[in-house]
Amino acid sequence: MKMIGGGQYMWTEQVGELIAQTEGQVGLLVKNMLSGEILFSHNADLVFPACSIIKLPILLTLMDEATAGRVDLAQTAPLAAREAVGGCGLIRHLSKNLPLSYRDYAVFMIAVSDNGAANKLISLLGMERINARIQELGMKDTVLGRKMMDFEAKKQGRDNFTTCQDMCAVFDRFYSRPDVYGDALHILKQQQINNLLSGVLDLDAFEFAHKTGDLPRIRHDIGIMYLKEPVFIAFMSKELRTETQGHRLANEIGALLYEYYQNPEE
Repeated sequence: MKMIGGGQYMWTEQVGELIAQTEGQVGLLVKNMLSGEILFSHNADLVFPACSIIKLPILLTLMDEATAGRVDLAQTAPLAAREAVGGCGLIRHLSKNLPLSYRDYAVFMIAVSDNGAANKLISLLGMERINARIQELGMKDTVLGRKMMDFEAKKQGRDNFTTCQDMCAVFDRFYSRPDVYGDALHILKQQQINNLLSGVLDLDAFEFAHKTGDLPRIRHDIGIMYLKEPVFIAFMSKELRTETQGHRLANEIGALLYEYYQNPEE
């Protein structure tokens, strides 16, 4: 792709047009992790229901606590019946009282978005500690208000929210401290839900450390694409006309970004 007037790149123009054509609200933030340059920003501070994206600060807090020696990632613990909730995941279908390690729970929570695994780690870390870490990172619009699938809490007005900008703070920390978060990034690269930003891409051609989230008429995908330069991208959407619309938009944005940063024209 070639540069056009005003120093902007053609892919940003195309992305802007795609967003403008979308029936619903979209947030998008793209950042070069090497230079720190913000490449594209649209509704970066717009608050969205977090869905499973809230599992990212849970993962970060877990790694912090392990580094501080307050959590042993190798320690095993069975999943309690109250934690084995429905929705996404596989753990509730495994043998009862299987002694998974806390790191195993982290892998399940991220790679297949397991809600039971997330609830196990929330119980371990404490909701207050996770929210304190969120605040320490300056994530002013992010909150963990309830466990996964806690519909009673939702009825009472407690829910999970975040923004593209706040999620950038999480990945800034992951990327800048490989000594602490190298394993977190490795886990994020094992993502099995790849139908949004990477939905039409060849995942054998690059690594993508990311997490998705969805609810009716909501689709999110947040992470770092390890292209010729590492690029952070936060895609969030809500009030979509259809879920298919959200998938198609994410697919197109991911393909445009990949084309430019993996195969730039000389």
